[in-house]
Amino acid sequence: MNDSPALPSPASSTRTESPAEETLWTIDDVARYARCSVRHVTTLREQQGLPFRKLGHLVRFSPEAVKQWFED
Repeated sequence: MNDSPALPSPASSTRTESPAEETLWTIDDVARYARCSVRHVTTLREQQGLPFRKLGHLVRFSPEAVKQWFED
């Protein structure tokens, strides 16, 4: 028998949220919102200035910043 505690699922470990903190989007989330490919989101980030945050090696996006960027 293994009495070690269960590890959290990947979704719960990357999407923790406290009341003072917003949930950040992945590149897949942005592509779904913009109805485009992940590759196009990468191009927008690299060449057009789509705002993003680096968390270690991970790229994350603020939903509010993304929505504002697409409205402008």
